[in-house]
Amino acid sequence: MSKAVTCLEPKAVWSYFNEITKIPRPSSHEEKIAEFILKFAKEHGFKCHKDEVGNVIIDIDATEDKKDAPLVILQGHMDMVPVVEDGFTHDFLNEGIKAYVDEPFVKAEHTTLGADNGIAIALVMALADDKTLSHGPLRAVFTVEEETTMKGATGLSPEYLQGDYLINLDSEDNGYLFVNCAGSYDVNIKFNFNKVETEDTKAIEITLSHLAGGHSGADIHLGHANAIKLLASLLDDMSDDVDFFINNISGGAVRNAIPSKAQCTICVPEKEIETAKTKLNELFKVQKEIYATTDPMMTLEITESDKKDALGYAQTLDLIHFIRSLPNGIIRMSPEFSGIVETSINLGVINSDNESVKICMLARSLNSDALSDMINTVKSQCYLLDNVEVEESNRHEPWSSPSKNRLIDVLNESYKSVTGNEFKVTALHAGVECATFAKANKKLQLISIGPTVLNPHSPKERVDIEGVKDIYLTVCRALAML
Repeated sequence: MSKAVTCLEPKAVWSYFNEITKIPRPSSHEEKIAEFILKFAKEHGFKCHKDEVGNVIIDIDATEDKKDAPLVILQGHMDMVPVVEDGFTHDFLNEGIKAYVDEPFVKAEHTTLGADNGIAIALVMALADDKTLSHGPLRAVFTVEEETTMKGATGLSPEYLQGDYLINLDSEDNGYLFVNCAGSYDVNIKFNFNKVETEDTKAIEITLSHLAGGHSGADIHLGHANAIKLLASLLDDMSDDVDFFINNISGGAVRNAIPSKAQCTICVPEKEIETAKTKLNELFKVQKEIYATTDPMMTLEITESDKKDALGYAQTLDLIHFIRSLPNGIIRMSPEFSGIVETSINLGVINSDNESVKICMLARSLNSDALSDMINTVKSQCYLLDNVEVEESNRHEPWSSPSKNRLIDVLNESYKSVTGNEFKVTALHAGVECATFAKANKKLQLISIGPTVLNPHSPKERVDIEGVKDIYLTVCRALAML
């Protein structure tokens, strides 16, 4: 029998995390988790407040021996990315996550785990609840919509950031201390079309599934196939031998996850239907060989349908060529931080209705100018077609802090006493809210750390048990020293 999550050490951390997994909290629906945190604060006699945008702020008094110590802000976000494994369903608005122990990790049954960033909430609750610890005044800040709009960070009043130190607990590599993170930009594309009624055709539904997927920042360097791009490649290559018309296309769940599934229904001349099926299977075998290491479980399913209306032939080809040609994945590696991606872009979501195909992309970069250049590249490509509209939104600038200061020194000393090693100071090709906080208080020393979380934003998400203990003990010791 598997060990219960609540039996893991530190028990307080895992007990709180276990409770957190039971609370639905996808982005934009953080009300229930906010209530849970507020109830915790009130039961423990802490000052607490929920601001206008939904953030929760808790103030924790210093212990008697640390009354004159500076304020330390501990920060994480309340929302999680809701992704379910292919072949399963999950109501993220009403159902909790089923977490279980598969040592050395904690995982979830068929969904994202939400360790990103529920583990931060659990860590802070355990710290606040431990009466044996020594620490100065603490402020816990839990934000909303970090995974989508950064609404919580941008809407947080600067008054809550007037401290000396801020420890963000949202990064996902134990042993690494982050002082830089990528900025990001949403790109929303609309491909307009007119449908026609096809004649003498049969429809087939093509489904690509069980790809590895993953976090569009943390996993972008792993070379996982993008289901939407892969589907476009299959259709484009098949168009050399078979005529067809697209009825609908869809894929991906959220813009910041590498899509693990994509589907398309096409209308094919009746006499070519078997040729189409054969060709698709042949082409899929080629792609599966290409991604044999990274996506060994990918599958192709072809079923017949009864659709008749579709895009015209010319617009069908334009759409396929357009999707296939959109940039995706790593654009440039960092010249400053070895092995770290500087700039990337993810084609995250595609959906169609009776008038248009909508595509959502997310660009990331450690360099603000490179981020702008990436967006302009996509826009220029969109301008080549008269029926394509494009707009960018939700820009967040990269964050860069000094790689040496007292906070880093203390954390390094604490981490070494726990693990025998110092942190590696580096950059993160994902977004954390430190960029916004740094603007609100330019004197604030801030960093990001966290336990290892593998494959966040995917149903394979899992958190390293030992890493949670390392980070908890490191922060405990650091707070006693600051």
